[in-house]
Amino acid sequence: MKNKKLSRIIRHLVFLSPFIFPAYFLRFSIAGIPFTALELVVYLLFALWFISILLKQNKLQWDRLTSWYWYAAFGILLGTAMGVLIAPTFIDLPSGETLNARITALGIWKGWVTAPVLYFAVLTQTLKSKEDVEKILRFFFYSSAAVALIAHGFGLFSDGVTIDLRLRGFYESANYLALYLVPAILIGIYFFAIRKAPLRKIDHLDVAALVIVAYALFFTQSYAGILGVFGALGLTILYLIFKIPKLRKKMGASVIALILIFLGVTFSQMSTSKFQQFLDWENRSSTSVRIEIYKTSIDLIKENPIFGHGPGLFQANYQNQAPETLGHAPLEWNMPHPHNIFLGFWLNAGLVGLVAFLILIVLIHIRFTYPLIAMWGLLIHGLFDMPFWKNDLAMIFWLVMACILILQKHELNPAQEQTVKSRRRPIRSTHPRAKKRKAKA
Repeated sequence: MKNKKLSRIIRHLVFLSPFIFPAYFLRFSIAGIPFTALELVVYLLFALWFISILLKQNKLQWDRLTSWYWYAAFGILLGTAMGVLIAPTFIDLPSGETLNARITALGIWKGWVTAPVLYFAVLTQTLKSKEDVEKILRFFFYSSAAVALIAHGFGLFSDGVTIDLRLRGFYESANYLALYLVPAILIGIYFFAIRKAPLRKIDHLDVAALVIVAYALFFTQSYAGILGVFGALGLTILYLIFKIPKLRKKMGASVIALILIFLGVTFSQMSTSKFQQFLDWENRSSTSVRIEIYKTSIDLIKENPIFGHGPGLFQANYQNQAPETLGHAPLEWNMPHPHNIFLGFWLNAGLVGLVAFLILIVLIHIRFTYPLIAMWGLLIHGLFDMPFWKNDLAMIFWLVMACILILQKHELNPAQEQTVKSRRRPIRSTHPRAKKRKAKA
């Protein structure tokens, strides 16, 4: 039997990989090219996997469903690459500064698109069973609990709270922290829901992690994130009600509990200044700013509907376009993204990238798998924010996407699990002497 040591190393690195998602904060240059620690880990992981293929320690897992996911991923890669090529070399900003647009777009393509797609490729080849999917999702869930715990520490002992008293931890804004936590809390709720008596040690760990993550998400005061969680849970309950009639009576209590919790969260926010600003459509608020962003984004798309404006160049183009679209200076000048995942794909990756993204949305709904709950939360959250165009968020997106793919393949080939289980059972000898010894025993 060939040595599978490299293959085992790759699997261990894959399972531990969610803990290095926040490592994009560590930045340095190699030969004048900027990198993050997260990128380098992904490149190393991909290189090891590719070497294992050459050494025949791993086989390329390829089937029709996998190919469709890969084609869509390549479409996003291609769309953003074309955005880099059509991007202007420089963009003059209203502040009088000049942005090196081509280099900026190339860096975004490298770190936010290429590295995460390579990570997705490795995941789809390394994860092979429901147990593998559960294992890596648990590690992601625990990594989010660690992020939330560190964020609480920053909030207590450092400057991890915004001016309007929202928890942001070590992130630039509270919204970024919420974007990280939303898919994770939905995975945690699923693990909590499927627990069985008697409770195991890991069940207690899941509950503790869930409390930490939920507490942090609540104090981010991200209404889009909270809506993403409740929206995804609502869709899940509706699916169970219509798909499994036996659960309809049990789901009635879940619907009532979900509504009561949502109302409780809403009432707890009604007296806060952020909630009052949220309802203000005329003065400077998150709502009025988003309206300006959406109007300007649509005009930017009209300018170049095929190729978009290049990855990572939204803020520069927004600053130049907003005064003309709105007829006055925008309420907020520094807008790194359009606060909508669909607009974000169109502007960053062009029509090719948007279509590829829509194909992925269709593919994940071929059949229900539980990571789809996290993706629903991500998409609902993405109607009002940007859960993809950022280093760690892109990794989370492709992690959930890969888990959905693996479970879909498992459902398409249920005999595969039986084969795996049969391999784990001890081999019973059929030799006559063995039968004779067994009879004497």
